[in-house]
Amino acid sequence: MPFHSIVATPEEIAVIVAAFETAWGQIHARGEIERSRAPLQRERLSYIVVGLWGEGSIGQLAERAVQQFDATAANAPTLPRRTKRPADSR
Repeated sequence: MPFHSIVATPEEIAVIVAAFETAWGQIHARGEIERSRAPLQRERLSYIVVGLWGEGSIGQLAERAVQQFDATAANAPTLPRRTKRPADSR
């Protein structure tokens, strides 16, 4: 997560973390993310939150992060799904 590499005051870190948790709570509550994809999606959200914060966007950080998360969902990284091979019919 990018939270480990940012330079910010403790107060700013608290704002960033609170915004991330609020945004994730809203996203997770919708029930649209598969459990197996949650860690990857949380990481994606963390980059969004830190990016918005880095642009100086503190006001409504959680709401803006959710909006950007949703807007970029089509381009979100995914893990390949496992497909079952048909049983050998010999």
